[in-house]
Amino acid sequence: SDDDSKPVDKSERPPITIPDEGVLSLESFIGVYLDELRQGKFWGIAWDLATLGEPLPVTKVFGARYDRMYCSSSLRPVAVLDTVSDAACPNGMEPSDHLPVCASFVRK
Repeated sequence: SDDDSKPVDKSERPPITIPDEGVLSLESFIGVYLDELRQGKFWGIAWDLATLGEPLPVTKVFGARYDRMYCSSSLRPVAVLDTVSDAACPNGMEPSDHLPVCASFVRK
């Protein structure tokens, strides 16, 4: 039997498509959630449950950063805006769990 707990390489997954009739079967709907869990995207499911009035308990706000910027050794950063939030995102002030990150660079 397949081990559903193993992460799936993105290149091995078929793309998610909307059926011609515009309705997902229950099996396909559950499959979307299982795929999100395999990818570690638990916050999408938590958001959906909260929207439905069944929020999961929040013990603390996740404090790491997923989105990053990199530059080559030929550039030097001169200004960085690193946005943080004290509340779980998405929320009323931040519509996404991806907060803005921006920087200015100069050539060395």
